[in-house]
Formats: sequence, structure tokens, C-alpha cells
Amino acid sequence: GEAKARITFSDAVMPYLTQLKGQFTRVVIKNISGLSSSYSIRIYEFLQQFRSTGERIIALNDFRSMLGIENKYKQFRDLNKILIKPCVDELNKKSDLAVTVETIKKGRTVVALHFRFKEDKQIKMTI
Repeated sequence: GEAKARITFSDAVMPYLTQLKGQFTRVVIKNISGLSSSYSIRIYEFLQQFRSTGERIIALNDFRSMLGIENKYKQFRDLNKILIKPCVDELNKKSDLAVTVETIKKGRTVVALHFRFKEDKQIKMTI
């Protein structure tokens, strides 16, 4: 079934709504509906903010904060194995993005993640 809702805004609000375009990320529900991980959805939303450039570098601490996992997966290898790789795999298989991620190190310590992504127009289906 299909449901519809009608929303009406007063004329006084319209100028504010038209100015919002650049300040918010538009996420098409069909592009994330197949994602099962809330972390994958959050990473997708984050990447969509930078869709015009197709890449984004984020400090590891900021990445943890964005996902609300400041106190989880203290070792990067755990974070990568349990969260980053599965999320990138899920985005590649079930969203409209083709995503890669590389680590940026200071010495031997990972300090940032470099995401590169592009829109993948191929229809992805789960079997």
C-alpha cells in the first residue's frame, strides 16, 4: 500500500524553507532502505554532505564522535574489523554509492580516514 501526507506551510515560513537547501543533506530513503547497520546509515549521511567532491578526510576522533562510539573499539584494528570494513562493504553492496576508505597515519598510529566515493548507478539487489 501507499500512504500520502500533505503538509502546508504558511507564507511567512516559505522564505526560510527555501534557504535551507545548502544547509541540509538530502537523503533519499530508497538509497538507505537496504542498510541494516545504523553506523552504515550515519556514514552514508556523512558522505552525502560531500557528494560534490566525492571524498572526505575525517580525523579518527571526529569519526568516533560522529558515530557516538568514543568509548568503544579503542584499538583501530578492532574498529576497522568490526565497524569500518563491514559498513563500507554494506554501503557498496546495498546503497547507491561505491565507497573506498584508506587510513592516514602519523608514524604507526592511524589518525584519520580518507573516504572516496562516487554514485554507483547500477541497481543493487540482495539475494
